[in-house]
Amino acid sequence: MKKALIHSLFALSLLTIIVGCDKGTDGRRTLLPNITGAAGEVVIVVSGSVINESMGNLYKEILEEEYPLLPQSEPLFSLAMVPTANFTDIFKTHRNIIITKVGDEFKEAQIVTQRDVWAAPQTVINIVGPTYPAIERMLAQEKDRLIQLLEQAERDRVVQNAKKFEAEGLRRLVERKFDMSMYFPTGYTLNLDTTDFVWISYETPHTSQGIFIYEYPYTDDNTFTADYLVEKRNDFLKRFVPGPTPGSYMVTETLIPPAFNSLMFKGRYFGQLRGLWDVHQHPMGGPFISLTTVDEDRNKVITVDGYVYAPRLNKRNYVRQVEAILQTINPAPVEEKE
Repeated sequence: MKKALIHSLFALSLLTIIVGCDKGTDGRRTLLPNITGAAGEVVIVVSGSVINESMGNLYKEILEEEYPLLPQSEPLFSLAMVPTANFTDIFKTHRNIIITKVGDEFKEAQIVTQRDVWAAPQTVINIVGPTYPAIERMLAQEKDRLIQLLEQAERDRVVQNAKKFEAEGLRRLVERKFDMSMYFPTGYTLNLDTTDFVWISYETPHTSQGIFIYEYPYTDDNTFTADYLVEKRNDFLKRFVPGPTPGSYMVTETLIPPAFNSLMFKGRYFGQLRGLWDVHQHPMGGPFISLTTVDEDRNKVITVDGYVYAPRLNKRNYVRQVEAILQTINPAPVEEKE
């Protein structure tokens, strides 16, 4: 009887572990350990013979490029260069790993991606080729793809966390109000809900990460220009986002103009703004990024806008986090979202 009870409890515990381990990429179940390393870090594994030569320098040139439109200069990624002979278990659980392999078995240089090899949710990028010069030529042409793979890996982890540990009620509020959906991780709370504007943020003693969602009638064919979107943004900010002193309010910084890009995302056209904000008549500021699209059924322009305030701290990872939340947007009708 006692042995049977112990066996049943062990089986139940094992089942609980298996069912609960859904930390893998895209929420897949796995018993792999959790990833290590800070957000934005990349371990680069390359032969010690070329780690300080052209191969190692090329990785630094590509991945330590300056992150766009931050108040202070920060690299796209923080790199740890590890000689192949030193790539031991201590590095294998890292969140982002690039492994360089050279050999006659590789007919051409290429990028091969793997997920959850030694930990989860992990991205391992194999850079392979017959020679180092062949790899260098390929990377010079495919550098944007390499950056995008790592950027997407970082964003996917934030999105996965937001969906798994969702702040209660916020997605439903956005659905009812704007006929579109977004996910917000635990810790985000509602600051303001008015007719055509919602302000949701995550506050700590040292940082603020916020999301604005606002809409207005689609009446102008020139909506998707930087000047028009900045004008609309400033109108909403002046009305609804006051600063800490009387007469102060958030505004878009124009001395360094925001960068505008158009993109197709989830089958829909978006205009993207990336720039800096400050506060009129008060010394505060930081980076922001926004996505704007048109709800043709309702003839409305919808903007989702993420900002970061983190004085005295690096801001790259905070911006990546709010950008990932923006990219959970689903502009489909409510009945199609479930």
